[in-house]
Amino acid sequence: MGRFRIPWGVAAAHASRVQVLIVDDSAIVRLRLAELLESVEHVAVAGQAGGVTQAIAAMRELRPDLVILDIQMPDGDGVAVLAAAKLLEPAPAVMMLTNYVDDQQRLRCVAAGADFFLDKSKQFEEIPRILRAMMQQGVPGHG
Repeated sequence: MGRFRIPWGVAAAHASRVQVLIVDDSAIVRLRLAELLESVEHVAVAGQAGGVTQAIAAMRELRPDLVILDIQMPDGDGVAVLAAAKLLEPAPAVMMLTNYVDDQQRLRCVAAGADFFLDKSKQFEEIPRILRAMMQQGVPGHG
């Protein structure tokens, strides 16, 4: 669904590390995500952001391969971050991770270019499996 900085399928073969930016207004969620990502070989947390402005600056500076992104943040809408991510060249994969999982939000995120749309309360623990599958398959899946 998007172009990636590194070929996902060869990350493990060439010891490249998939660089992930975590964006969530909750420090606890960011910490828990970072811990989960540590369990995935060839994945590194490049940075973290707690809001929209911080996230957009971090994406431009760090150029992550994947952004894990919440929708609702105190200084704006995560979909604005998603749109900014998809303007980067190459664009990172974006995994929306939210408690706002109604059809309207899902459609809005998919239309803006989200590669995954996950329910934070039900699919949080699936993130390592999804990342491993992305790296093995060489292409992003659709959540």
